[in-house]
Amino acid sequence: MPASERRVTESAHCTIDIMTVQQSTGVVSRKTLANAGANSRSSPRTADSLRVGASTVVSEDEHDSSTHNNTQQPLGSSSSSVARGTVSASDAIISASGDCGDRNGNKSRHCERPAIVFLRTRIAVLCLLLVSAVVGLITAQSYFNGQPDIPGCAMSYSRPRFVEQTKFDNSWTRFSTKYKLYLYREGGYDAHDEAFRIPILFVPGNAGSHKQVRSIASASATAFIELAGNSPDVFDQGQIGYDYFTVGLNEELTALHGYSILEQADFINDAIRYILSLYPETRAKYRLPSQRTKFALPTSVVVVGHSMGGVVARTAFTLPNHIVGSVQAIFTLSTPHNNPTASLEYYVDKVYSSVNSFWRHGFHNGTLDDVSLVSIAGGSLDSMINSDYTYIGDLAPPKNSLSILSSGVDDVWLSLDHQSILWCAQMAKKFSSMLIQIMDARQPSQLLPLDERMSIMRRQLYSDWERGTNAVPESLTANRTTNDDYSYVYVHEDGAARLMPEDMKKLLSGDHTDKVGLGVALHLLPVNKATSDSTVQLLYDPRLFAIAHAPGSIAGYQPVFLGCNRIKVESNGTKPETRVTCRAIPAPLPTKLPMRRADDDPELPLYALHYMEVPVGVLGQFEFLGMQLPAKPGAAGFFYATIVKNLVQLESSPSYARLLRLLTIRTPMAKSRIGTSTRTRIRLNLPESPFFVFRATLAMRRSTSSSQFMSASPRFSPIIRQSDGRRFESRFWYDQNSVDLAIHGRGAYLPSDAITNAEDSELKSAGQWDGLLIDVWADPDYYTGFELALRINWYSSLNRTIKRYDMALLAMSFVWACLVMLHQLRTWNAGVSLETTPSSKCRGGLATPAFPSCLTSIERLIRNGTLSVLLVAAVLTPILQRVVAHLMGNVWSPATLASWNNLFMGTRGSGWVLGLVPALLVIVSLGFVALEAIVLTAICSLASWAVADVSGRFESTRKHWSRHDVLEAVSEDGRLKPRFVKIPVRPLIATVAFVVFVCTFVPYQFAFLVIYMAQLFTAIRTMSHAYLAAPHSATTLTPQRVLVSDVLRDRARYQLGLLLFWTSSLPYCAPELLVWVRNLSVMWFEDAPSDHNLANMAGYFALRLLASYHIVPRLTFNVTERVAPSRTAWWLRVMTYAFFGSAVVYAWLYSIRRPYILYSVANAISAWLALVQFAEFPLRLVSPVQKRILSSSALLGSRTSSPAVTPATSPVVAEFSGFARSAKPLATLTVSRSDDQLDRKLR
Repeated sequence: MPASERRVTESAHCTIDIMTVQQSTGVVSRKTLANAGANSRSSPRTADSLRVGASTVVSEDEHDSSTHNNTQQPLGSSSSSVARGTVSASDAIISASGDCGDRNGNKSRHCERPAIVFLRTRIAVLCLLLVSAVVGLITAQSYFNGQPDIPGCAMSYSRPRFVEQTKFDNSWTRFSTKYKLYLYREGGYDAHDEAFRIPILFVPGNAGSHKQVRSIASASATAFIELAGNSPDVFDQGQIGYDYFTVGLNEELTALHGYSILEQADFINDAIRYILSLYPETRAKYRLPSQRTKFALPTSVVVVGHSMGGVVARTAFTLPNHIVGSVQAIFTLSTPHNNPTASLEYYVDKVYSSVNSFWRHGFHNGTLDDVSLVSIAGGSLDSMINSDYTYIGDLAPPKNSLSILSSGVDDVWLSLDHQSILWCAQMAKKFSSMLIQIMDARQPSQLLPLDERMSIMRRQLYSDWERGTNAVPESLTANRTTNDDYSYVYVHEDGAARLMPEDMKKLLSGDHTDKVGLGVALHLLPVNKATSDSTVQLLYDPRLFAIAHAPGSIAGYQPVFLGCNRIKVESNGTKPETRVTCRAIPAPLPTKLPMRRADDDPELPLYALHYMEVPVGVLGQFEFLGMQLPAKPGAAGFFYATIVKNLVQLESSPSYARLLRLLTIRTPMAKSRIGTSTRTRIRLNLPESPFFVFRATLAMRRSTSSSQFMSASPRFSPIIRQSDGRRFESRFWYDQNSVDLAIHGRGAYLPSDAITNAEDSELKSAGQWDGLLIDVWADPDYYTGFELALRINWYSSLNRTIKRYDMALLAMSFVWACLVMLHQLRTWNAGVSLETTPSSKCRGGLATPAFPSCLTSIERLIRNGTLSVLLVAAVLTPILQRVVAHLMGNVWSPATLASWNNLFMGTRGSGWVLGLVPALLVIVSLGFVALEAIVLTAICSLASWAVADVSGRFESTRKHWSRHDVLEAVSEDGRLKPRFVKIPVRPLIATVAFVVFVCTFVPYQFAFLVIYMAQLFTAIRTMSHAYLAAPHSATTLTPQRVLVSDVLRDRARYQLGLLLFWTSSLPYCAPELLVWVRNLSVMWFEDAPSDHNLANMAGYFALRLLASYHIVPRLTFNVTERVAPSRTAWWLRVMTYAFFGSAVVYAWLYSIRRPYILYSVANAISAWLALVQFAEFPLRLVSPVQKRILSSSALLGSRTSSPAVTPATSPVVAEFSGFARSAKPLATLTVSRSDDQLDRKLR
């Protein structure tokens, strides 16, 4: 084409060819119309726009046809001469040049491939997804494989049989159709199907089954059979065994549904009342003929609760149908007592608050004086609950309660996961043994008195050395003994007794062969020269005394301690003999030190060293400490006793910053083998922080001098023990050079007040945190000391942080969802177009919508500094909390201070380093929201494309899916018809039916799910409408389709934004829906009263109805139009931003602890947006300023338009417009330009 006949306008993004019309024919040839289009919205800096009109458009094939006048299609009515920024309609038409070249035919640098444009415009989101994916993978790997402990449980076996209590019907409980009560019978042991022993009730936990009792019940039956076989008088002691009852609770999700906790607790009270009613008849029926003791009728039931079953058992005390005194002992296994594991529902938090308040006050007002509460937890391997929440020292006084982790239980010494704590053979055996020892059928409570049974439970679960109290073995008597009572008497003059099997054999084969039949020997340790603060340490392997007991028994014998005084020294041949008289003295029971490696077979017998410490001060006037031992040794083992003047105790107070590097602690070098301590204690003065795991590496030192230390090899490998002063957690490691130290303590959201209702000062001090204690036992005859290197294990620490802040991801995701929606509304109100890309213009894309997509808003939030602001806030918020708490500590009440510390992620035990955790959560949560946006966009896009493709193939489907009401609103010349959309009848009927169902039958959570799915289908439908309305060829390039496609794309992005915003509310509906479906399966139709509250879904419902037909109106106007916004619109805009800002701040501070509140916050915001949309209609009628603006604002979304352009007079109907959108001649297409080159080229 000649250059004189061509005018080229080069904008900042694309080139549009404007060709003069052939005067002779009035037609123009066009190479392609498939790529035709122009930018419908100019950039904010553009001052003018290019209006291009055309009178006729024909195809290239008809260029020389004489019938071209029959194919003309009017695009506009403007025929004025070319003005500034315009071209006459008689002179030019649009020619969408697909090659995007300049006047010389060169490629524009802005004409890029779609993939390159996508990468450039979404680079921040892609980087965010990459970082989030890396952090997420590391987090998941740490969660599943970063456990500091290794499983080691042996499998338990049983022969269960469950007898359903059919008489427990609706005459006893209203839940008879929903829950069931069973009696456990052990095959081969229980011959009767009636209960006559001591009743015990098992309550399963979250989604638990009544069959989970079988391991504990079977172990109890086995333990009682062994006890009865060894002690024929057990019946006279009131030990008659247990009858295990268990309840089937429909496997309900009590951890997520608070109303189920109340229902189950109500059922438990009814079950206890029924169980107690069985015994007046059965106790007399099954009384043993040889029984000399009369058993009392039971007035209470022992309750064992697993997981949430423990919470249900404690909740039963607070209900009106609870019988006072019907439960006097509760044992809980892996029960989160202090806080719910997942606060996804309001009722769960409410139940916890009321129950814990009742129990805290119950021990003060006397309601719970005789109740004992024992909490046993699994520790680090329990990934279902946070074991910090199992500590009950803040709920009950020590005289009534006991808290311990399974890793510190004698003969268990293992971390257990949430389910294995029930079937683990070691745990079941130990737990059953404890239950057997506290039973007493002679008492109405069927249990020993409170003080006695608590003492037995501490002795069974804790080690006596850890308990700090002395216990006298029953074998000790007040009778005096002399040399004649022993096979031999040996005095260890050097102050240390070292006995090996060969040493004891030599002593036995000496001059005392005539006394071998006595079976015991006396070893004397002189203490008369030792100071009163000295300690006698004893460490021995019980296998040394195995010959004194039945085969296979290696732990039954315990040394007897005596205080001895010298009578005289007699000469027995060539060796003088010391004659003594001895009397038994109290001594602590031994502490067991397990000798098990991490890779040992759990089915093999577990050996343990026994360790004791006897203060010299208790010997008083005695010259010797006598140790009565078997004369004949076993095949293996050793015995070591020495007097230690000063126990080796090291103390360090490292900071977390110091532990980022390697911290090395060295013990002093031992100078002599005499008086060297076998135990060394290191105290680390660290905060009670359960978030960090410390990697400890032990390097032992030994002397090269053979004359100083006798042993050529160690008698035992080093043993490491972690503990603290609360007696809550202790762990052992044997023969391991590298171990992970971790704390389960009172971290975030747990009460920190000291126990005030403890009368025993010693027990009260046990609840105080006094640092992390590390004890190391090593052979003093082989090692001279050791070095302990400590550092933070970040990989395993991440695992523990996830368990404690797993709900924080929901809260942070909601914060980002609010910010994304807020950015979309602000961009929409400002009229800024963020969706136009150079690629879309150069490829001839149609007009770009002004409402930004979710991914565009996320990209902008990253680029405009919002992400940086939140990262800084995440780091500074914990620091600010600590500073304010320190300044106001003496002013605020304890309750106020506790509430302040529990804001955000909590500060108790966190340390200053915890500021890094919320920073990571901010990044990961934004990546999670971006992933949600991608998934939702992909689903809607693919589904809409499929629908549009099907609609294009089948006319009936196309007619159904195409929006005729939208197309009819636009005339053929591209102008909008001033008409309003009719009120749809079918949605109105559906609304009424929906409300009726929610009020009567379905919970509002189900209603929200329906609303969400309807919104998803609406977004798909709207996107398919936009696709069908968009011009895809020359014959469909009409202003009508450009307008409709533009409007529908705006609305589709708005609907998709709402969908992303509502996605954060889905997790809070899942628990109720699961419980509701399970209740329907058993024909149970009773729900919580709040489940049918219409207010809980009214906001979502109203916005869903309005957003289906209208986009949210713009609440501000084009400043270049020089039209001031109305006062009402200004107030609505400010209130909208305030709503979103308040929601962000509230979610930031409160929702991590209670995330369920986010559902109500999102509902309130949705209600406000619905109000804004609904307020558009009356305001449009009453605002005169609005009418003027509606007649001057561009529907195609141009943020700025030329003042020279004459606005159209047709107003925009409510179907398409907001406060700032109005009709404009649709035959005009706007192309942005960034400089003054347009004016010069047009001239």
